[in-house]
Amino acid sequence: MPDVGLGVGLLVVAAALLVGGAELFVENLAGAAARLRLSVVAVAVLLAGAEPEEALTSALASADGRPALAVGDALGANITVLTLALGLAAVVAPVPVGRRVRRYAVMSSVAGVLALLVLGDGHASRAEGVGLLAAYAVLVGVVWWREHEPPAIGELAELNDDDDDEDAESGEPGGSPGVALAKALGGLVLMTGGGVAAVVGAERVVAGSGLGDSAVGLTLLALATSAEMLALVAAARRHAVAEIAVAGAVGAATYNATVTLGIAPLVRPLSVHGFVGPAVLAAVLPLLVVLLARGGRLTRPGGVVLLVVYAVATAAAFAGLG
Repeated sequence: MPDVGLGVGLLVVAAALLVGGAELFVENLAGAAARLRLSVVAVAVLLAGAEPEEALTSALASADGRPALAVGDALGANITVLTLALGLAAVVAPVPVGRRVRRYAVMSSVAGVLALLVLGDGHASRAEGVGLLAAYAVLVGVVWWREHEPPAIGELAELNDDDDDEDAESGEPGGSPGVALAKALGGLVLMTGGGVAAVVGAERVVAGSGLGDSAVGLTLLALATSAEMLALVAAARRHAVAEIAVAGAVGAATYNATVTLGIAPLVRPLSVHGFVGPAVLAAVLPLLVVLLARGGRLTRPGGVVLLVVYAVATAAAFAGLG
């Protein structure tokens, strides 16, 4: 019981860190993008999408000899952010899905296919882990090359304009791109700390659940490690830049399919079975988001579809992998 109480307390602390960090990141996103000379979409894909707490959880699970927990968390996190997080956002109000975001959703699906190829035979070697990490490095290079000083368009251009107007009115040096970048990185640090606290808290709460590692990894642990993206989606919605949430979600899916999954076999080669179905779903989901975003917007019906997919995937995990 004390462990459960401590776990709940950690989850409360995690929620505060996640919300505060997400707000700080979104508020300074345009300035950070200006400092890095990248588009705000690229910053969301590369910075918000990077989830070190996911990679840490995967590495620790692998070192502890629990490969199903490591793989389940990586795949489950992708399923969670692409269905639950985006589905809830779209149910509240339409979410813009622009051309750039659609392009990186396809990239995320490619990463998911690579993960599927690695897991297809039930084994993941150190060489395959290195291959996944190398693939992520290539994808990052592609994003950096394509998004270096591009023209901002649509809703994201308005974000840049609004920030410029506010800086001009205030006349404060705090509005400089360098300071904005520091604040955005600070927001990421807070979200990472919140993510780690959420993972530890969730582990303590579910320790006595009696569920198998596969089910816990695909659902409960994945939900905890995805809390960062859930907070980012909510913050982006409040600041009327919801497309940032989609960019962050597809960036996170790319990161998890390559880095999070790739680190685990580097620590200890994996031998896992029963994950082909979740891996296929994780690879297809970015494309499903694009298909549901007719006319460049993910609307309420599309959000409902994503939430149904999440419910079915969760039920399948408990029924078949528990």
